[in-house]
Parts: sequence; structure tokens; C-alpha cells
Amino acid sequence: MNAANDIRILGWHPDYQPHFERLNKAWISKYFKLEPVDYAVLENPYGHIIATSGDIIFVAIGNQIVGTVAYRPESADTVEMTKMAVDESFQGRKLGWALGKAIVERAAEKGFAKMVLYSSRKLAPAINMYYKLGFEEVPVGDVEYERCDIKMALSLQQPPLAALARDLKELVLQMEVRLLQFSEEEAAARPAPDKWSRKEILGHLTDSALNNYPRFIRAQQNAVLEAPGYDQDFWVEARQYGREDWHELVQIWKSVNLHIVKLLPLIPSEALGNILVIGANAPATLEFWANDYLRHHQHHLQQIFPVHANY
Repeated sequence: MNAANDIRILGWHPDYQPHFERLNKAWISKYFKLEPVDYAVLENPYGHIIATSGDIIFVAIGNQIVGTVAYRPESADTVEMTKMAVDESFQGRKLGWALGKAIVERAAEKGFAKMVLYSSRKLAPAINMYYKLGFEEVPVGDVEYERCDIKMALSLQQPPLAALARDLKELVLQMEVRLLQFSEEEAAARPAPDKWSRKEILGHLTDSALNNYPRFIRAQQNAVLEAPGYDQDFWVEARQYGREDWHELVQIWKSVNLHIVKLLPLIPSEALGNILVIGANAPATLEFWANDYLRHHQHHLQQIFPVHANY
């Protein structure tokens, strides 16, 4: 492996304190002036962060530590992201993004409900990255840094179907690459006269997405919802998926599923117990059908890729 591309996230170790101090003093001195609170925290991060149930992480490329970020508790359920710094010679490699995602995940895993940060509008690229991480601007209030003119906050409480949405998105994006490796002939070929081709299987999964999307919406409005089923063979034949351009079909399938990916985290927890009856199927909760949607996809993709694959 090329050491220049060996990017690793490292946890706190006392030996890394000089890097924490070096990286942060460099960027603060470049844009602002070091304040008393900076010296206190940077020269004794253990006492000000680790010992107060906070956390400090680093990013390394090869054997070089080139970035860092921390969080420290503000209250029982809220932490402050603080002291993010990336070595100037390594900027532009999305290392700040990697650090931001990692520190957010670590705080969420510890059970904190909210993360805040204090920054300066002068640092426009950093502010833009925080927005992309999901932070939103909130009133500044009282701050301990003279340079601070913006406060941002992020909820660390994950929606109940957030993990399912991530799994579905990962599956779709991974499979898109593999599906496009089939030629038109390979995608259209039927393994047997009574078996669907790859085009028809993917067409069926597209039909499934188009049918399940309104179910997932309507089931949120009703404690019990009866939704029609559909004749999957008729739908596949009526749409003539076997004649569809393979690349276009893959993109249609991808698009409708990413539409569902966006919907799943928005379903409130109180709606997950609503009962959904689909055609002649036994009644089940909305949460069951949402998870079954992913299982259904995995089942049919294993038909397209009959040799076992790690999805």
C-alpha cells in the first residue's frame, strides 16, 4: 500500500499532544490570534478534554499525523466539537470531512443527543463543510472566543430507519457498478424459458420500488392501511423490460431507490407500528415492510449474481 494514501483515524494518546498543539496553533495564528483559552486547552488537552469525558482523535497519512479534532461536554446531553485542524500541506484531501464524520459518530455512540460548534464566518470552506455534515446555524449566545461569530448545532439522535436507509443506499451504489458490467446480451438472456432475465429482474425491483414508495407514505397516515398488491409477472410483461436499454434501466432502478433512501429516515418512530396489509399478505407493521423491502432486493440481486457476493 502506498503510505501517502494510507489514511487512518487514531484515538487519543498522550504522545499525540504535541501534534494537537502544533496543528491548532498553526491555523489559529494564521487567521486570528491565540487566546488564553487556546493556550490552556492546547497545552493540557488531557485535563480540559479527556478528563472531562471528552474525546480527541487524529487523522494520519502513513506515519504522519496531519489532522485532529475533539469534542468536550457542554452539558449532560450536549458536546462541543472543537479544535479541528488539518496540516496546510495536506488540505484538499477531505481530511476535515473524515475527522468531522468520525467525531460525530463517536459522540453519538457515547449517547450524547446534540453537538454544537463555534466558528468564524471568515472560515467559509469550514462553515460549508459543517453544513454538509448536517449542522445548522443557531443563535450564538455567550461564547468564550473573541473570534467566534457563528454557532452551529447538530442532532446526534439518529432517525429509527437511518441505518436501513444507509444499507439500502450502499447496496444500490455498489450494485450499480456491478450491474453495468453486463452487456446488453447478458442482461437480456433468460436462464430458462420460464425464468426472468436480468433486465426483467431489475424491472421487477423497479416496480417494487414504485409500489412501495406510496405504501410507505400512506401507512404513516393510518393506524391500519390496506394497500393493493400487484401481479408481478403481468407488470414485468406489460412494461416489456426485456426490451429496455440496460444502462437506462439500471439508472431508473437506481433513481427510484435513492428516492426511497431519502424517505426512510423521515418516517417517524410513532408510525413504525402502524399496520400495513398488502394484498393477500398477512398484516404486518410498517417497520417490518420497510426492512422486508431491503431483504426483497437482496434476494433478487442474488439471482442476478448467483455466485455468493458480499453486499
